[in-house]
Amino acid sequence: MADKATEKRQQILSTALQLFSTKGSAGTSMQEIAEVCGMSKGSLYLHFKSKEELERSIYEFIAHRIWDAFVQVEQQTGITPREQLRKQAEILLVHFLEVREFLLRQLFDSPGKHPMDVERCFQSELVQAQIWFKNKLCTVYGEDIEPYTMEIAMFVTGMLGSYIRFLFVPGLPLNVGTLASHLVTMLEDVAASLLRRRPEPLVSLEVWESMGLIPPEKAYHTRHPLVVIKALRTELKQLPMNAADRSDALESLDVLERELVDLQPRRAVLKGMLANLVEIGQGGELLEELRSTLQSVTDFFLPAQK
Repeated sequence: MADKATEKRQQILSTALQLFSTKGSAGTSMQEIAEVCGMSKGSLYLHFKSKEELERSIYEFIAHRIWDAFVQVEQQTGITPREQLRKQAEILLVHFLEVREFLLRQLFDSPGKHPMDVERCFQSELVQAQIWFKNKLCTVYGEDIEPYTMEIAMFVTGMLGSYIRFLFVPGLPLNVGTLASHLVTMLEDVAASLLRRRPEPLVSLEVWESMGLIPPEKAYHTRHPLVVIKALRTELKQLPMNAADRSDALESLDVLERELVDLQPRRAVLKGMLANLVEIGQGGELLEELRSTLQSVTDFFLPAQK
């Protein structure tokens, strides 16, 4: 039942995204969305209480699609961290191209809406992206790059915005793959220069933290839970344990994985499946890492459920 509800919710979001991209949110009624989805307007309101909630959820839907694609790249074997970064840059460009019309419509159809209003819709996802980007830079260039990660993030954000605009300029011989490779090359030049000169950061990480613009340092060093789940699943299949415990543990990991890729992971489900794994008592350091990273997710990214 829960899976069907999730599928229906994603169908609604995908449909609304397409309609808002062509007609704008003001020109699209909830009745029209319901009809295209093959459901009643009342059923639609069971999933989303208002059009405003639906609009906010679309931003989360976009961010989750990008993040899921990023994690899939992280899980690939046989490619270097640099190549992972290039693939992820390409993924980001492709996804922003896909939703470009939606984002433009949101701004043009709401004259009072500032681009920062759009950014605030992505706030929790942006924080998660900052943590990921910091970890990725340290993996590719070493821990010495850490003090400069926010400055590099600002540089990359500006370049990405320009690249997206370039893709729509007639006559320019550019494509997503070329731009992604060029971005990583430019990034390497900037990183090499900073590591060679070792200047004082423009703004220290401690100042960013004190302003609440990046999360506490303790959240930086966690792998994504999906990556840990993959490693733990592999280990549990190899450990000597009774068949019933192994089956329960693997099933708990499956539930965790499905929940984490959902648009709205449920805190109670995450905690319950983790409790199952702890009770089984297998997995050692990987289980402890999963416990720690799930704690970071529920504390920092998920709202407390009443």
